[in-house]
Amino acid sequence: LACTACHTSITGYPHPELTAETHKEFSFEATESCQKCHEDQYEAVKDSIHQQGYLEGNDLAPACTDCHNPHTQTRLVDEEGNTLTEARVNIPVTCSKCHVEIFDEYMNSVHGSSLLAEGNNDTPTCIDCHNVHNVQATDNAFRLRSPQICADCHSDKELMDKYGLSSEVNNTYIADFHGTTATIFEKTAPDQVTNTPVCIDCHG
Repeated sequence: LACTACHTSITGYPHPELTAETHKEFSFEATESCQKCHEDQYEAVKDSIHQQGYLEGNDLAPACTDCHNPHTQTRLVDEEGNTLTEARVNIPVTCSKCHVEIFDEYMNSVHGSSLLAEGNNDTPTCIDCHNVHNVQATDNAFRLRSPQICADCHSDKELMDKYGLSSEVNNTYIADFHGTTATIFEKTAPDQVTNTPVCIDCHG
C-alpha cells in the first residue's frame, strides 16, 4: 500500500491542516480508511463493547490503530487462515495496553502461563473467549454463555487427551442442577442476574 491509500485526504504538499482536535479523534477518523480493505472486520466492530464505549463518549475506547499499528503490522495468519503462534502470544500483550489487571491474572493462570511462557498454540488467548473485533463484554449474558465457550476446547476429546484431561466436564456440568439452571437462563433470560455458578466462578 502507498501512504495515500490510507491517508486519503493528502493529495499534495504542503499537507492540508488536520481537522481532528485530539490523537484519539484522528485515530477514529482513520478507521474509515481501514474499512476500504477490511469491511468484515469493520462491520464486526460495530457490535463490540469497544464501539459501544466510543459512542458513549469514552475516550479510552480503542480504534483500529490502537491494536494494529498500520506502519509496523506483521502477518497474523498463515496462508490457511490459522493464527500464527507469535501472533497469538502477542494478543494478550496488545490487550494489556488497556486491561492491565486482567492481563496480570491471565499471566498467572494455567492458560496464560502455557501460552506466554511456552508458546503453546493449544492454549486459549483473549480473542478465543471474547471474540476478535466484535469484542463481547463480561456481562451477565456472557457469564451464562461461558460454559459453552469453555466447552469449545474442553469437549474436544483429542485435545483434552493430549493433556490428560476429561472431555466430559461440560456434559456432567449440564446434567447437574447448576448447569441445567444456567442453560435454561441462557436460553430464556440471558440478561437476568442469577446466582447460578458457572465455570469461571470456580476456576477464575
